[in-house]
Amino acid sequence: METKSRYEVIAELEEKKRQLLLSKDNLGYNLNIKKKELKNMKRAIEDKEEEIKEFEESMESQKETLNELIKSTDGTLERLSGLNKTK
Repeated sequence: METKSRYEVIAELEEKKRQLLLSKDNLGYNLNIKKKELKNMKRAIEDKEEEIKEFEESMESQKETLNELIKSTDGTLERLSGLNKTK
């Protein structure tokens, strides 16, 4: 088992104290970072809510457009089917 001198123990404790002081000093900075992250998340949620609202508002128009495209495709299929029957 290795034994440490009194000076080595003191040096290690002083280093530990320095690290603890640095951690303590960084608490406020870390809090600000977390607050900014939360603010950004809230902004992202608001943006997504707005996107959903706009999508909901455009749904009827999209449905009408898709229905017209379906009808057009059905008409084309019927015409092609009619051509095959006449041959």
